[in-house]
Amino acid sequence: MNSIVLVKQVPDIKNIPNDAWDKEKGTLKRALLDNVCNELDKQALTFALTLRKQLGGEVVSLTMGPPFAEEVLTYTLSVGADKGILLTDRKLGGADTPATSYPLAQAIRKIAKDIFNGNDDYLIITGMQSIDGDTAHVPPQVAEELSIPHIAYATGFGIENGDLRVERITRRGAETITPQSFPCMITVTEWTKPFYPSFSRTRWAYSQELYRWNAQDIDADSSRIGLGGSRTDVVRVFSPKEVSKRSCIFEENLEKLVKIVKEAYYAEPASREETTQPKYQLPPSTKGNYQGEVWVYAEQEGGEINPASFEILGKATELASSLHEKTAAILVGENVKHLASELIAHGADKVYVVEHRLLDHFLPIPCKKAISELIANYEPQIMLFSATPLGRELAPRVAYSSKSGLTADCTELNIIDHKRGTQELTAVMMQTRPALGGNIMASIITKNSPLQMATVRPGVMKALESDKSKSGEVIEFTPHLTKSDLGTRIISSELYESTVDLKDADIIVSGGAGLKSKESFERYIPPLAENFGGFLNQQTMVGASRLAVESGFIDRSHQVGQTGQTVTPNLYVAVGISGAVQHITGMQNSKVILAINKESNARIFKVADFGIVGDLETIIPDLIQALNRM
Repeated sequence: MNSIVLVKQVPDIKNIPNDAWDKEKGTLKRALLDNVCNELDKQALTFALTLRKQLGGEVVSLTMGPPFAEEVLTYTLSVGADKGILLTDRKLGGADTPATSYPLAQAIRKIAKDIFNGNDDYLIITGMQSIDGDTAHVPPQVAEELSIPHIAYATGFGIENGDLRVERITRRGAETITPQSFPCMITVTEWTKPFYPSFSRTRWAYSQELYRWNAQDIDADSSRIGLGGSRTDVVRVFSPKEVSKRSCIFEENLEKLVKIVKEAYYAEPASREETTQPKYQLPPSTKGNYQGEVWVYAEQEGGEINPASFEILGKATELASSLHEKTAAILVGENVKHLASELIAHGADKVYVVEHRLLDHFLPIPCKKAISELIANYEPQIMLFSATPLGRELAPRVAYSSKSGLTADCTELNIIDHKRGTQELTAVMMQTRPALGGNIMASIITKNSPLQMATVRPGVMKALESDKSKSGEVIEFTPHLTKSDLGTRIISSELYESTVDLKDADIIVSGGAGLKSKESFERYIPPLAENFGGFLNQQTMVGASRLAVESGFIDRSHQVGQTGQTVTPNLYVAVGISGAVQHITGMQNSKVILAINKESNARIFKVADFGIVGDLETIIPDLIQALNRM
């Protein structure tokens, strides 16, 4: 089976030189950063090469970027890819995710025709997301442009009776899925150690001629590429320090550190602005650039609404109040109507109940089709999704299908009037998000779109208190779906039994892959948790990163992060955790965060209040002694 591996050259944010910072603007000079292959794309390449060993076929790597991006293609050849294709053209510059996905899809069509000789029996494999944009939008939007199935968060595969079976993680467990047709998109998360190039293979790679295609070669529609074809517009880039409430204090004296952590632990928390107080009010008799209701996708699995949906529903009521519009929740599934009352109690004026027997388990294509039909019928002006694994898989396809822009992983949403040059916009949604691994912040508005869409980072918005006396309207909607819309088939699914509920813990001590073994995890993390609990006289629990869980250090019910539990303890201690956005999402709203890592530039320090840099085997025993002495 042939494979196309989408790879991206990204800035090396682990090694940012001091002169790369523009201190006046609070931004990064990206040209001064070294460029490397996106880490998850290395995982995808390994996935494709491992698959080739069993099924044969060619592995073709594809990237879009400036001429120097050919370096990443040479790397893929040195690891094992057969051919490399660089899609490069000034006309493609300045593109957002839809304007990136379209030309990539056109290039894939050309590969299938010219290199695979029209054989559609192939896979497109790529990393779940890239470290620079971190949106996870492009793969599902490429799949939507090609009208093909998409399997996200893949962690492995098997071949049974000649059929490909892909293993993937979900928020609450794991699934094994098989494509019902090809081609198929697979996005890979961290699942193994990437292959490394050999000396002889590297010499061969540098002797190979790469394919170089431009916009004309792929027959791209000029109105759908580059800045002109984009559906979002970055209006401001600024330093995270302008909005961050944290600044990491590094302290080598552990007794002093323990003392200041205790002071921060008992300090009064800063007051939060109430969600129900709108910051903006559309003036009477004034029309905004968009009209219609404010919608929230109410994510549910197994008849249980994800708490993150209540958070964005709280924000949606604020936005709708500013616009003098109704707030509506979109509830999709089979036999889910009974959940509508919960959504009304948490702020929804309306609940659109979209039920169908083919929606009993989440699959992105039928769910996307159902929501897109609903959007076409009722024409909202805003639609919000939570940036959960399911939301990141679904929202990009809905946005692309609806010809709308989408901003990922937002930490702030506001209604504003916007003026830029001759452009004047009234009552549009400003969407603010971190980028480049949290090193910069970007504020974005939607353009060239019938509605404004965003995914929202879980834990950053505040849910309204449940009001069971509140009344609302329930509207039933039946989408037009057939079995041909499924795209993939779930072979098996496993819900991991949650034997540990971390959300009520006052103190959580979490260990990561930096501990290197189950023995080290057990030697250091439970005793450190016990001693912090004794020091502060509070309940303490043990947590873990996904990599620690996948490595078998501890049971999955202890996992914190995007595919685990979202927690907000008064003290969160992260030991040997690098700070991937998937983990940060699940713990960033803790009152006090202490990070311990041997790497001084680990991303976890960007969200921490206090930090210790050094060898874990030395620091943790010394820290336990300091806690006992105090």
